[in-house]
Amino acid sequence: EVKPITGMWLERQRQLEADFPVNIPQYRTQMVEGVDEQGNNISVPRTAMCAQSVVQEMNRQLVESGMIDNSIFTTGVGIHQMVAAQLITWTQPRQMLSSGSLGTMGVAMGYCVGAKLANPTKCCIAVDGDGSFNMTCTELKTIAEEKIPVKLMILDNDGQMMVEYWQRLFHKNRLIAVRNSQNPDYVALANAYGVKGIYCDCMEDLNAKMSEFLFDEPDEPVVFHVRIKRTPCLPMVAPGQPLDDMLLEDIAVDTDGMDAPS
Repeated sequence: EVKPITGMWLERQRQLEADFPVNIPQYRTQMVEGVDEQGNNISVPRTAMCAQSVVQEMNRQLVESGMIDNSIFTTGVGIHQMVAAQLITWTQPRQMLSSGSLGTMGVAMGYCVGAKLANPTKCCIAVDGDGSFNMTCTELKTIAEEKIPVKLMILDNDGQMMVEYWQRLFHKNRLIAVRNSQNPDYVALANAYGVKGIYCDCMEDLNAKMSEFLFDEPDEPVVFHVRIKRTPCLPMVAPGQPLDDMLLEDIAVDTDGMDAPS
């Protein structure tokens, strides 16, 4: 019996990951006006988020809770799909269900429902974007009627960020059909179907809201609406180019500004 020797390669992989860490965009904290429980005006810190920071926090909580091995993840198509593949700790075969380069937007919810019905003891989480989720969001009716306890996380950046980024890079900045200017209130949409909805728009609230999403309702469906900035997923390989000719930094001209990679 031939047994592969993987130690040297795994060590090399760890070294490469240390030398070239994943690019996590960071944003400056801003003070915004708010009201406390007594009705007093206060200033509260608010830090914007990107897809990477949200998926990273989800992964951290699942790993630390010991649930990562018992989780199945599904995705739609877009930046959220790339970030999920990049930042989730994969420990089991067939742990990620995605259409890959076929580009079938809207499949995350259906995949998640199928995964849960086939694996009722698993925690099944759909990592979706607003563009993909909008294509099949009416299936919340099926989830509610059949009481299918899936977890649906919507990373909402008001558009098709992957398509926009490609148009900027490869099509001379000719932007067509890349902005979603009239997204619904996804929490209200979930509530309309009788499904619990959670909303988060800043890093200061992410830890608690993510924990509520993942752990508070294990036997009920939950929708988690997360507002994020418009950022690409890097590194990226351009069409027809070799792996050693990848884009390592953001060269687009008009994505949401960030301070610096971590």
